[in-house]
Amino acid sequence: RKMKMKKIGLAALAAVMVASVASCQPKEGVGKYTYNYAMSVFPNNWNPHTYQTATDAEIQGYTTDGFYTFDYNDTKDGYEIVPAMAKGMPEDVSAQYVGEKWGIAEGETGRAWKIDLRDDLMWEDGTAIGAQDFVTSAQLLLNPVAQNYRADTLYQGNFVVTNARNYYYQSSHAYPSPIVSAAYGDDEYIPMSDFTVGENDVILTPAGSDVALKISSGGNWSSNSLQDYANAGYFKEGAPLADVAAQWDRLVAAANEADTVVLTKTLVKDLQDVIACLHGHKDVESYAASAGDYAYIEWQEMAYLGYDYPEMSFEDVGLKVVDGDLVIILEKELSGFYLLYNLTGSWLVHEETYKNCETIDENGIYQNNYGTSVETFKSYGPYTLTSFQMDKEFTFTKNEKWYGHKEESDVPLYQTTDIVVTFVPEAATRLQMFEKGELDSYGLTSDDMADYSKSEYLYYTEGASTFFIALNPDANNLAAQQEAAGENKNKTILTELDFRKALSFAVDRVAFCLACDPTGIPGKAVFNNLIISDPENGIAYRTNEEAKDVLLAFWGLTDEIGEGKRYATKDDAIASITGVDLAQAKELFTSAYNKALANGLLDADDVVELKIGTPNATTAFYKKGYDYLVNCWTDAVTGTPLEGKLTFTKDDTLGNGFADALRDNKVDILFGVGWTGSALDPFGLVEAYTKPSYQYDDSIDYTKINKDVYFEEMTDANGVKHTNVTLRASVAAWSIDCLAGNAINAYVVVDGVATDEIVSVSAGTKADLAFRTKILVACEAAILEQYTMLPLDDDASAALKSMKINYYTEQYVYGVGRGGVKYMTYNYDDAQWKAFVDSNNGQLQYK
Repeated sequence: RKMKMKKIGLAALAAVMVASVASCQPKEGVGKYTYNYAMSVFPNNWNPHTYQTATDAEIQGYTTDGFYTFDYNDTKDGYEIVPAMAKGMPEDVSAQYVGEKWGIAEGETGRAWKIDLRDDLMWEDGTAIGAQDFVTSAQLLLNPVAQNYRADTLYQGNFVVTNARNYYYQSSHAYPSPIVSAAYGDDEYIPMSDFTVGENDVILTPAGSDVALKISSGGNWSSNSLQDYANAGYFKEGAPLADVAAQWDRLVAAANEADTVVLTKTLVKDLQDVIACLHGHKDVESYAASAGDYAYIEWQEMAYLGYDYPEMSFEDVGLKVVDGDLVIILEKELSGFYLLYNLTGSWLVHEETYKNCETIDENGIYQNNYGTSVETFKSYGPYTLTSFQMDKEFTFTKNEKWYGHKEESDVPLYQTTDIVVTFVPEAATRLQMFEKGELDSYGLTSDDMADYSKSEYLYYTEGASTFFIALNPDANNLAAQQEAAGENKNKTILTELDFRKALSFAVDRVAFCLACDPTGIPGKAVFNNLIISDPENGIAYRTNEEAKDVLLAFWGLTDEIGEGKRYATKDDAIASITGVDLAQAKELFTSAYNKALANGLLDADDVVELKIGTPNATTAFYKKGYDYLVNCWTDAVTGTPLEGKLTFTKDDTLGNGFADALRDNKVDILFGVGWTGSALDPFGLVEAYTKPSYQYDDSIDYTKINKDVYFEEMTDANGVKHTNVTLRASVAAWSIDCLAGNAINAYVVVDGVATDEIVSVSAGTKADLAFRTKILVACEAAILEQYTMLPLDDDASAALKSMKINYYTEQYVYGVGRGGVKYMTYNYDDAQWKAFVDSNNGQLQYK
């Protein structure tokens, strides 16, 4: 729902809680404890080499394990990564692999790691698991004949096993790498004039590579592929994107059995038109009228370069067994959190079962049905799959061979003895089952919130995304639209900062969520509580004192905290924020009106008419949201000079062009827009708000907005230390270049005035975290101060917890949730629960 379709170009990480190392056996004589829940879609493949969706991964979450796992920190307010199948932390052995064979230079670190595995690892049948099993499983994963979907586990992103990609693609012509990386460097795009044409009209890069589109992959352009849009009906006759149905048909017709389209000059034009249509334009030429030359090269973000791979032996792949330990040799340095994060899962399969599931037909097509039934799968995690009936039910029982169940613990772990998952596609049926005690959790829909919003069993789970009201105060375009709207119609008042502030202070975010997004959480800042700025230690950005100060300053609460004041602590003040201050909104509307009159932006007899855009007229969130905002703003100008003069219109036909409608000047306001992903990298995510190719509000030029940052002490890019220094640079320089590790020139500021003294500053990933955070805080403040991206609500879900179970923590913690099945405890065993439900006549009260 409230997501921008366009790519963000930043890696999105999702911490998945995997089984940890400690557990305890239920006490003697205690009965069964069964956890029951429902799914509306069932997995059909949990082979770790081929699964594709989060649904498919459901079974793996209980039956597999990782080398390391997320667990609570000591204070239970964050996570830490601890050993699971490994005995301890990985050991850097890069020095042992220096040389040409592995491409490791003398003195390099973080390139080769040794993992000492536990001695008691075993499959559910008691067969031992050793380092060689991981190496063999990796070879099966990378089998060039199999073309496994998850082969890139070992060669994509920042975890790249040496020669894993080369082995997988050996003796083939393949398309492994996008033209444009996830960093979206301007120098990565190839000017259209630099392409040449080869045989069969195939286009070639200056280096001679052919180029292909994978219609089932969005590449680095989007998490959605073109096939996803086609499957959703976007290109059918009568659909919003029917204008490019012919172009899409030609691309599909040119695809091979792997959904790969080798691009010709003609097909590139088809692809350009399809992308333009996804942005709300009929063709690339009309898209270019607003986006410039970028419209012609954007396709490269989803296109891949061709490459001929030579034959290769698995001996040259960087996975080895050395003295019983597993050694992983990487093509590029990786250490710390991101190394451990990439090792929280595993590619392990049961070799004998796996090979028995392999078939190759007469056409040489490889197939493998490992992980599609109880018989074709082996567990090595805390639970064993005991039954599976598609679209009916699957069950687990505790895997007594798993090492974790044999260890001591200070708290009860894995009290759950059995798990039953039932197929129930209808929400109403799931709710009925929950209230009858047949399910132990229920995810609420918006329609449920009126009845259950005050339930003591209700839990909100916050997401990492914040959604905004986006305004685009482009003076020239507003003036042009104003002229087109007719005499005495005004839009240019939107360029007045006080007017934008007034719009913000007129909206009660708590009331908005209750009315329009009942499972949402009021938005208060650019980054919410789930954004992690210190992934090494699991510390959220908003827990930093400077980050709290920014939020408090934005909402005018800085002077309201302390003994004898309105709020005792910063946290108390932050918790109180609703976003609304009608008295201040009225003052600001009055001020904005008077300034607009004085500046010639408004005539006394003008009526302000602003257009709000939504994707369609039927989605409840946008329909209710439009009405709510219009009512808020109309009521807020009562008693001001704008009373009766602030009006709104709506364009509810934007469809998939919704995300770009503001920057294309089709509307004046959007709401429910934002970015997903990068929960563990706010230092990269911040450029989504300041870089023109990402901004919703691209009329705000952050190269021309300066921000001062004070450092008690810092070391500049040349290694020179400075103390008590204030530096000034543009917000764009701080956010786009400096935080990415590029050196910028910042001016020393004395008494608020910039001097001629320049300091070179770089704050990339290897810089001190506190130093980077100061810059990020300053950038967030600058973004909020423009009042063009007004925080509205944070993504969240709501669910009911059964009276039968207890969570480990009431507060949701990134990476470990509320403890999951590992820490879940029970108030009743199965027999006691049945008796309890029966005593309530089979109907439990959760309202």
